[in-house]
Amino acid sequence: MIRDLEKMKSTLYDVLIIGGGISGACVAWDATLRGLKVALVEKKDFSWATSAATSKLIHGGLRYLKNMEVGLVRESLQERRLLEVIAPHLVYPLPFVLPAYGRGMQGLRAITAAMILYDTLAYDKKWLDDEDKKIPSHEKLSIEETLETEPGVNTKNLKGAVIYHDCQMYSPERLVLEFILAADEYGAYIANYASVEKLNINQNAVEGAHVKDLLTGKEYDIRAKVTINAAGPWADRVLNLLHGKTQHSLIRSKGIHIITRLLTKEKGVVLQTPEGRHFFVLPWRGHSLIGTTDVIYKGDPDACKVTETDIAALIKEVNDSYPSANLKREDVLYFYSGLRPIVEKDTSVEIDVYDASRKYEIYDHEKDDRIQGFITVVGGKYTTSRNLAKKLVDTVFEKLKRTPVPCLTHTTPLYGGEIGRYASFVNRASIRGNKLGFNDETIKNLCRNYGSRYRDVLDIAGEKKAYSKEICEQYPDLFAEVVYSVRAEMAMKLSDVLFRRTGLGTLGNPGHDVIEKVADVMGDELNWSRSRKKTEIEESLEVFEPLKK
Repeated sequence: MIRDLEKMKSTLYDVLIIGGGISGACVAWDATLRGLKVALVEKKDFSWATSAATSKLIHGGLRYLKNMEVGLVRESLQERRLLEVIAPHLVYPLPFVLPAYGRGMQGLRAITAAMILYDTLAYDKKWLDDEDKKIPSHEKLSIEETLETEPGVNTKNLKGAVIYHDCQMYSPERLVLEFILAADEYGAYIANYASVEKLNINQNAVEGAHVKDLLTGKEYDIRAKVTINAAGPWADRVLNLLHGKTQHSLIRSKGIHIITRLLTKEKGVVLQTPEGRHFFVLPWRGHSLIGTTDVIYKGDPDACKVTETDIAALIKEVNDSYPSANLKREDVLYFYSGLRPIVEKDTSVEIDVYDASRKYEIYDHEKDDRIQGFITVVGGKYTTSRNLAKKLVDTVFEKLKRTPVPCLTHTTPLYGGEIGRYASFVNRASIRGNKLGFNDETIKNLCRNYGSRYRDVLDIAGEKKAYSKEICEQYPDLFAEVVYSVRAEMAMKLSDVLFRRTGLGTLGNPGHDVIEKVADVMGDELNWSRSRKKTEIEESLEVFEPLKK
């Protein structure tokens, strides 16, 4: 994947996408696969914001049934299965324990009824060739069975539990990246660290955007017949470039997650606060991932950060709902926050955004503002992004007045997804890797992150003995992955590698020496000066600095 804004300015594109999160990435893949000429720009790195700050779940949204959003749940469950098909290395089933307490909506009878409907809506959950990916129906547990399965749950008024399955992502950042890489492979032109400074408007038509390369300072005009605003929580900022008016506004919900020592067994646990809000304690990479919160955020989206107050509040919720955790601040190894855009007409700032709908809206500004060639997408959730892209690209064909081309993303594997049955794929890869001197854990990590492209990483590992070494003792990542991320995955900054190409920084500070080693290898590939390398290290370490209250 080559970053070339100079070349991008010389082409007239069918579609220019603003935003490199999951929505923009899915649109780029769908449009490119259907034969459209596509460009995508992202002002920072791909999946650096909302798409990275998730609970790492691909799920149907069981709690949306409370609001009778049956259509959204059905769509989500269908998309859950399709993502297992096209990205089998990155999306996999995870069992959950949902305890039942007392009577009413938290009682076992109500929960069981909801699970029956959930399973019914997921009638196609076993339509998969890989037996390991097939999701079973729910199972009801007695009080004794619940405590045997998950002894840490709160026993006060406990009436039993159900076990059900949804899916987890090994790395949401890499899933976004694979949509980007797949689009690039089919001919899309893509650039990160490219900020849209203004929309190019001719009379009442948007004809692309004026883009600034944040790495060089150069500016370019990128021309397109249709421009798509997929900027997520920044969508209204892009809309402000449209003659300074926004007919469709949004509000932002801030959610935080923390990563701690492992609290549960192999299953996720669904917990509920006294106020009725659910959150998860999830097993992830040998730790517990806990979240999320849902509070209205009114500040600058670029300034959104986790505070000590945020962490203290979440720790209290965990300890109140899951007393055996006995979490303390020092147990929090890492934390992150994200903003989720919500369509304002579906809620108001006076109500709890937890109850706001997760459905998405596609705005054709020709219909709404009499502005041609411009579409905005707002809202939605990770799981339904592929289907969102399908509908949006259908709209693009209408605007281009072209004969529609059928969507193919529901059956076409992503960039590393051509692997067949996952367990067999890993076994074959391990045999190959063992012959080359790599242990099973290293190969499994490569298979999870790169799928069928793991061989490309091993090829780089074979170039130099140093590239075949693990970066540090606590993680299985190789130096070859650093090189690969630069050569093939458009990693431009040290933070790109630490947080979004590998998992080195996603469980907390791996140590200054580890970060420095990665910077040395990356700096050699990109010919960084000593001062540039020092700056990159300092910027990466800022993520782990002490928080404000």
